[in-house]
Amino acid sequence: MEAIKAFLELVGLITTLIAVLAFFSAVISGILGISPLLYRLGLGRWRRKITVLADSDNFASIRDDLVSSGVFRAKNIDHVTSKGLAKVKESNLLLVDYGSFTDKNMKTIIRNKKSSAGMVVYFPDFSPTNRVPDDVMKLINDEPHSVLVNFRGRLINDILITLLSTSYDKR
Repeated sequence: MEAIKAFLELVGLITTLIAVLAFFSAVISGILGISPLLYRLGLGRWRRKITVLADSDNFASIRDDLVSSGVFRAKNIDHVTSKGLAKVKESNLLLVDYGSFTDKNMKTIIRNKKSSAGMVVYFPDFSPTNRVPDDVMKLINDEPHSVLVNFRGRLINDILITLLSTSYDKR
């Protein structure tokens, strides 16, 4: 009887030890898995600049949305109009208001964009009669880290995803 009792105590001790180790292993794995993502989001939110390419009327509205969402601070938002498209080469995160530019300007923006830079193209006037031309759509689609958004509510979400996917040091 004593041997059985000692055996069961040993089995209970071993299973408890395994359960405790599994719990701590899961907690540590979770922390190691999520902490780099949270770190990148924090750095991106705090330090990254976003270049908004839009005319003056649309810029004010977009800037207000970015600031009020809490994702970007006002001082981290740069404004570029059709006269300063060369500045795209210096930017790591672009928000382009499609309606503010001609197709020729859009092609210049895409050509000047760094391949590692994120680009969100905002085109709210999408309808069967009003579309992004196929050649411009192909250029946007061929660019890495680029997305076309037609709803204002999706705009902040897609900017956050682009921010996360482009805010790490490539090795």
